[in-house]
Amino acid sequence: MISMSKLPERHFKTHADLKNIIGQDLINDDDIAIVELVKNGIDAGADKVTIEFSEDKSAIYIEDNGSGMSEFDIDNKWLNIAYSEKKHATHTGRVLAGNKGVGRFACDRLGRKLNMFTRIDSERLLHLIVDWTAFEGKVDLESIIQSIDVVLNETTDAIVKREFNKTPPKHGTLLAITGLRQSWDREKLLHLKRSLERFVNPIAVFDKRSVEIELISKTDLKTDAIEHSYNKINGRVENQIFSKLKFNTTYIESTIDESGKTITTELHHDGNQIYKLVEENIAFPLLKNVHLVVHYMNTYKKAYFKRQTGLHLVDFGSVFLFINGYRVPPYGDKNNDWLQLDVRKGQGTSRYLGTREVLGRIEIRDADSSFRIVSNREGVARNEHFSQLTNRPDGLFIQTLGRFERFVVDGLKWDSVPEHIRSKLKAGVVPGDKEMPEQEVYDESVDSKRRRIAIDVLRIVGASPAHTLELEISPDVLDALSREREEQVNTILDKFEAYGGAVGQDVKLALKKVHAEFYRQKSELEIARKDASRKDRQVDRIKKVAREISQEKKDLQIELKTQQTELLFSRLTAGTDQDHLMLLHHQSGIYANTAKNFLDKALAQLQNDSDPEKLFQALEKALINTRKIIAVTSFATKANFKLNTETITADMATFIQEYLENVARDKTAQNLIVSVTRSSDKPFVMRFKPIDVAIVFDNLASNSTRARAKRFYVDMKSLAENELAIQVWDDGPGLTSDVKPPERVFERGVTTTKGSGLGLYHVAQTVKNLNGDISLDSSVPSGFGLLIRLMK
Repeated sequence: MISMSKLPERHFKTHADLKNIIGQDLINDDDIAIVELVKNGIDAGADKVTIEFSEDKSAIYIEDNGSGMSEFDIDNKWLNIAYSEKKHATHTGRVLAGNKGVGRFACDRLGRKLNMFTRIDSERLLHLIVDWTAFEGKVDLESIIQSIDVVLNETTDAIVKREFNKTPPKHGTLLAITGLRQSWDREKLLHLKRSLERFVNPIAVFDKRSVEIELISKTDLKTDAIEHSYNKINGRVENQIFSKLKFNTTYIESTIDESGKTITTELHHDGNQIYKLVEENIAFPLLKNVHLVVHYMNTYKKAYFKRQTGLHLVDFGSVFLFINGYRVPPYGDKNNDWLQLDVRKGQGTSRYLGTREVLGRIEIRDADSSFRIVSNREGVARNEHFSQLTNRPDGLFIQTLGRFERFVVDGLKWDSVPEHIRSKLKAGVVPGDKEMPEQEVYDESVDSKRRRIAIDVLRIVGASPAHTLELEISPDVLDALSREREEQVNTILDKFEAYGGAVGQDVKLALKKVHAEFYRQKSELEIARKDASRKDRQVDRIKKVAREISQEKKDLQIELKTQQTELLFSRLTAGTDQDHLMLLHHQSGIYANTAKNFLDKALAQLQNDSDPEKLFQALEKALINTRKIIAVTSFATKANFKLNTETITADMATFIQEYLENVARDKTAQNLIVSVTRSSDKPFVMRFKPIDVAIVFDNLASNSTRARAKRFYVDMKSLAENELAIQVWDDGPGLTSDVKPPERVFERGVTTTKGSGLGLYHVAQTVKNLNGDISLDSSVPSGFGLLIRLMK
């Protein structure tokens, strides 16, 4: 039988080298070390934390106006390794930022010596001195951390002012870190400021009080004065990236409510909500109080981001994680693909978004410590909560990203831009700069994208009807359905029926509008067929109309005089409808003069007893222009004149060429030799009103005629898939020197002839309405030249 005697109980010992393990080794980044100390101040209830570097960069002072510490707090909490009352407490309603109990050892990462001054309201000022080098180089077994002394004294404000040139806060803590282990140049300080900016939650939804963080380096003030805001060191630290992006990017946001029962997803594009979806939370039972936002950064947005921050998107980061209001590094840092977005993109480059194309954040309010932060190197513990958030392919983030990808890739076709625009954006040129269109230019028109999204909207949303509680879709998107084939749209409408009462009232109204649009289009088609048969009989009536032409001429002169009077009267007013009426009156005058010329020719031929065929042709052309006047004036006199100016989708370049060669040549340009050239036969298809295009070129030809030009030139070339350049010039005397500056020629009332001064003004307005711009062209070989650029 073996006898046993009980030996004394044993206890763990802590060697002095533990200081290095939880200090310099655990906190392996200077920026993170300062962030940890800032978090301590915030968790102490501070509403302001200041980080100041001495003028010779030999010391760092971190001061907060929090609750401060008593002698008992220092002995039993601050000096008690790994103790953290934050694990079980909140301060002033604020969820606390840290709970590992080792953040104080960040001081060791930054410098060799720490002088800490702290006090509670109306209590004595305490001074703790820690020489971190005293814990280093210990190799004997007896060098336990408890055997190395630190000094605690009572001191005064005057002594601190004399020794450190600092005044301690009335309540709170001042850390004076000296013997810095690293040098802090301007580049390193800028890196620190950007780390602090990313540490701050951009919305601060989890904080009942805002916290001001200020960075001070007096030696950098002069350089700051000449730098852009994003390159300034001194000042308040703010994270404004996401709030600025939200209004001009395509983004999706998804929220699981505080009960964990519902998920609300919203997708926005060009400042408008595309859809809103509320579903039961079936797939992620462990998640609650989670909010995520992902922005798609196309070529334009990357250029704006660089202009705004001074950083390329890839250098800033991708998707950041915030827990209880504070960022968890290293998630989202450059080259940190914690969500495996780039791994996924490698499996389908043209189908998936990667870290170079997205910028986002995930925010979690975690009162239960379900997302446990392991370290600033490892991030969050990989437990089941973390898996439901991040796992591929069925985690919350990837599910949301998949919906976003269906919109960006399938709906927008990546929002791609022409190559010549892309190269300018990559060079840092943005809209508003020289040599760049003021509006964003894309390969596809807005209408094309909207129609594609409308046809595929339910697949893009990707919701299960069985779990959908609410579904709202933009009426603008649904309105695009009315231009599709009836059979295709009916299939889509049938699918909406599966969502039953979950479909919102706005969606129901939009769907009713689609139905009504079909009936309207059918009715108009029948009317158009009847009109076509009537027009076939109109030729037979020309001879009868010829006998009545003298009376029509008198009526025409009265109508013209009336329009001129109204134009003069309304010249003092402004507004969209008034301008449109003025434009129509001006066009009527052009048609009236053309008709008068043909009537004069007809009367001369009657007097000379000339060829009857030529007489008939002159009367016919006079009649055509008379009817054009009647049609144009009807736009101004009928309440539904906008409906009569029908919009078509056609090849703009072909329309202009056909109009000039087959219509304008016989009326407004009848005294000109018209030459139309095109550099390419490739169609430039866009939506426009034919009367708008006619008005532009009628006015230009009329101006050239009045300037006594003999030749009228138009040259068209495609600069990109969605940009058409139209060069127009004549061989007249050119622009008179009386117009200064020359660009005033586009202003209302400016004229060099006896005209109304409305011609070029209305040309410019009409071109603008066609999504284009017009400017003087000094490169033409002679005469007066213009350059028109149309976008689609």
